Amino acid sequence: MRKHHSVLGGVALTLALTLTGCSDDGSDDPDATATPTATPSETPTSASPTPETPEEKAAAQLEAYLDVRDDAFRAATIEFKRLNKVATGREFLNVQQNVSGIERSGSKVTGEYVHTLGEPRQRTADLILIIDCEDRAGVKRTKDGNPVPEQKDPEGNPLRNPVPIEYELVIEKGRWLVDSSDVLWDEPC
Repeated sequence: MRKHHSVLGGVALTLALTLTGCSDDGSDDPDATATPTATPSETPTSASPTPETPEEKAAAQLEAYLDVRDDAFRAATIEFKRLNKVATGREFLNVQQNVSGIERSGSKVTGEYVHTLGEPRQRTADLILIIDCEDRAGVKRTKDGNPVPEQKDPEGNPLRNPVPIEYELVIEKGRWLVDSSDVLWDEPC
């Protein structure tokens, strides 16, 4: 399982490597020692490597989708240009319905969702399933400053937290898109 957080990976290291060996004023300092500099192959280029396998590409796309979805819930509005790049089908409509409900109710969503993705399971050449163990402990939903009641499961009980959600990703126009999701009510994370 891997945890998904919004992180500025490698920025501090890159900055530290850039700032070493500060100046060269042309004078020879007998006490100075040479500071090694990093070669381009040693400096990190991103927080994570470029996905290569279909499973890696689908997992990266699910992470991107969850970022878009979480932002839309907090803003109570959708940036369709972003959503079009990561979702399709029922899931595209599901995000619209949820955001519309938040907006109509006059409630506000704050905080950060934590997503722990399970291993992708490729079902066919164009279908991959991934379970996200979504933790909403850091998310608050309020209306007029008062907490909004928690979601309920089909039996009327409070929705467990964290909750497993199975996402279905499909290939469309050469890229993976989240097509649907299913809350696994009876399964633990």
